Amino acid sequence: MTLSHSKSTEDDAPAPSTQASASDESDETRIQKQLADAIYEHRVRPGTKLPEADLCRIYGVTRGVIRKVLDRLAMEQLVDLFPNRGAFVAQPSVELTRNVYELRRILEAGVVRGLAKCGQHAWLNDVRLQVADEREANRVGDTGRYIRLAGKFHLDLAAATGNTALEQHLNRVVSQTSLMVALYGFSGANTCSAHEHLEILDAIEAGDYANAERLMDEHLLGCERQLRLDEEDSPALDLAQALSPSQENAPARSAAATRSARKHKTHST
Repeated sequence: MTLSHSKSTEDDAPAPSTQASASDESDETRIQKQLADAIYEHRVRPGTKLPEADLCRIYGVTRGVIRKVLDRLAMEQLVDLFPNRGAFVAQPSVELTRNVYELRRILEAGVVRGLAKCGQHAWLNDVRLQVADEREANRVGDTGRYIRLAGKFHLDLAAATGNTALEQHLNRVVSQTSLMVALYGFSGANTCSAHEHLEILDAIEAGDYANAERLMDEHLLGCERQLRLDEEDSPALDLAQALSPSQENAPARSAAATRSARKHKTHST
């Protein structure tokens, strides 16, 4: 009886550890997404310090979880980690921004040329449906979802080439440009056009790869031209308030409030 009880205890012992590990992974994934969304949606500006103690308090997790999240965000180049200084939201320069957009144009011209060699494009319908979701997210002001889907469009084209190295490299570059939009774009504005995405898909489906490459180049140039490169310093922010779930749609509300105020002013005059 004793042996049987001991065996049962040993068999059951790993379960709590496995459950705790899954919980930690869930926390890391959730917090990583929330922090990335806060950066993309202008709630936490580039250059903002991310103190571990504050993040632990805000999210109710341990330093170990927060450090793993910050490491992940650093791999995505959304966060810079400095010894003895801590973590900061990455703050790319104007020169780096222009260089990265030029790199994207080079890489994505290669993506289109790679697609020309693939023949059948069974993935096209799925990407069209995704662009429809992208357009809807833009319509309802879901900025975080819109930015993710807009970036995913470009990554899906890279994935369709079957070139894993190209896809992985473009993934890093797209993350960089998403941050640059957060830094240099207008709050609440979206630089990536779903309509232009559809035009690129139409050209690929028609087999007109020269036109698809031209459209992609113009699309990325247009995204870069919409950036404001004379950004003024932002005022200090309350990190807890910026990361609050109630602030997730704040950019859309702020933009709507600004439009309403302007309309009221026009009627008043």
